[in-house]
Amino acid sequence: MRTASQLLLTFLLNACWQIALVTAFASLSSLLLRNSAARYRHWVWVAALFLALGIPLTTSSQMLGESVVAFVSQPAETTTIQPVLFTERRAIGFSESLEAPDVFLLNRSIAVLLIGIYVAVLAYGAYRFVSAWFVTGHLRRTSIELDDNERISGLLQHCASAISGASDVVQIRFSESVPVPITIGVLKPIIILPQQLLAEANDEVLTSAIGHELIHVRRRDYALNFIYELLYLPLLFHPAAGLIRRRIRQTRELSCDELVAERVLNAEIYARSLVKLASSAPPLRRLSVTTTVGIADADILEARIMSSLRKPKLDSPLKRMILIGVSLLLALPCIAAASFAMRFEVGPSGSEMAAQEPSQQEKERQEKEKVTGEMRKRAYSISEEEFKERMMKDPRFREEVEAKQALEFKMRAVRQAALVRLARISMDQAIQIATSQIPGKVLECTLNAEHWEEPGKLAKDGFVFYHVIIVSEGDADEGASNHVLVNAVDGTIIRKEKELPRKERPE
Repeated sequence: MRTASQLLLTFLLNACWQIALVTAFASLSSLLLRNSAARYRHWVWVAALFLALGIPLTTSSQMLGESVVAFVSQPAETTTIQPVLFTERRAIGFSESLEAPDVFLLNRSIAVLLIGIYVAVLAYGAYRFVSAWFVTGHLRRTSIELDDNERISGLLQHCASAISGASDVVQIRFSESVPVPITIGVLKPIIILPQQLLAEANDEVLTSAIGHELIHVRRRDYALNFIYELLYLPLLFHPAAGLIRRRIRQTRELSCDELVAERVLNAEIYARSLVKLASSAPPLRRLSVTTTVGIADADILEARIMSSLRKPKLDSPLKRMILIGVSLLLALPCIAAASFAMRFEVGPSGSEMAAQEPSQQEKERQEKEKVTGEMRKRAYSISEEEFKERMMKDPRFREEVEAKQALEFKMRAVRQAALVRLARISMDQAIQIATSQIPGKVLECTLNAEHWEEPGKLAKDGFVFYHVIIVSEGDADEGASNHVLVNAVDGTIIRKEKELPRKERPE
């Protein structure tokens, strides 16, 4: 469950900037192709949709892969060696989990809130999509077949021959529930015309409607639109993803308009017919969630008319160069995502942090007392009372002790910074690895190292490890604890050993 929440948070928070980056580069690419055919811009926005979903998913899968590698890399058997003295034990806290520079911890309450909002948005989007699917099915069931209408059949044959399509695979129906022509169906496509359009005396308007929808059939836009809507569903929370979806719809209609004006009707005649057909669509229908495709899917009537009347201005060599440049341009978000992707994990909530670790002042006081006690034992070999008395009465002695304390703290800070830099797995991952070997309650987890060459630099035989102390169920009553050392680089078990209560230790 924890891994799933980490994957979801990594997906969501990386998607916030990655989708925006993809949309920006797609907009620039579309701008470069403004004088070319609309189908090229359509491909750009379709590629942007796949990248907008694929890049965050790849980032999340990389995190999952690292966790799997950490578990797989554990040896099947471990060898217990002689006990070593473990020092500097500290309780697991929020700040000490920041071992790797590319891992960001989120407060658990904030993480739960973000995940809850996303799940709610996703559920709402799924509800709308399923509702649209049922509406489409209802339109199909309630539409009425045309009875041997020679006029409609003749126009269908004309359009099919003009665009090199077979009219026998398409069925035309009419319905009172649709205000504009639409196309539904994958294997058995159906063109549904509004009932009032059948009374249209102008054959050019009917030809425009049938020709446009027939091109949707030939391009398999219904099936592709269904796929695009499914891909858009996990990205529903992001406004830039909504822009990508809208541009896909708009460029799809522009592409169909260009083909109709090129193969079926004169551009001026089609533009006049388009005004009459598209203007009958309700504004809310144009951007609503739907699984159908139709002549009124885009809300850019003026741009569609101008595009139908305008011919592409780019010659072939220049067009090829721009297409190559656009392809390279769309690769930039992938490179940026791989270089700057962040990993997020769930940290403890505020109450858990308070329960797990003392205040910062208390920690500093305890650390200072510990360092002072160690210095007194190592350097001065005097009793605690004598040490305190000299600290109060001898200024030179006090200055010497304070200077040594400052140096000791500085060296510890250097070592801790080196540990943070060298660790490649997180503390949570180390705990998971340790508890997979010895199930139980984790008391402490410390990031440490052995064999320093100098402060901040490990020797050639040095290694960084997590020291995890676990109390299993069987050892809780006895007072025993288990010590597991987990390699902080590859997640392997260095050693594991059982510490007996002091009264049970052999003399």
